[in-house]
Amino acid sequence: MLGSTQTAGFGGLLRNNFGTFLKGFYGVASQSSVLYAEIMTIIHGLELSWANGFRNIACYSDSLQAVSLIRDGVSAFHQYANEIQKIRQLLSRDWNVVINHTFREGNACADFLAKMGASMNLPL
Repeated sequence: MLGSTQTAGFGGLLRNNFGTFLKGFYGVASQSSVLYAEIMTIIHGLELSWANGFRNIACYSDSLQAVSLIRDGVSAFHQYANEIQKIRQLLSRDWNVVINHTFREGNACADFLAKMGASMNLPL
């Protein structure tokens, strides 16, 4: 969350297997929860990857909680059950996706994009 406005931004980028930047995205989350913003980052990243024809994906998130929720699943009554279910549906498509945790220091570019997203006015 950036500043005192309690706005949660999200952002991510797609790179090839050589680490070359391919595409990036950012936005402001419709909820001011950091976890929600992390989950939305994963959703948008997976959707962008699929739309661009990428079928072998290594997805990295610096939110261990988001990664755990995706891997372990949640009850239907969880606050973000719909979003987690959407991710799990995306993962069930005909492609290879691995979701891993990384430390924030290894995710500096995505963190920068999330800060840009937090400064936006309209939620995505």
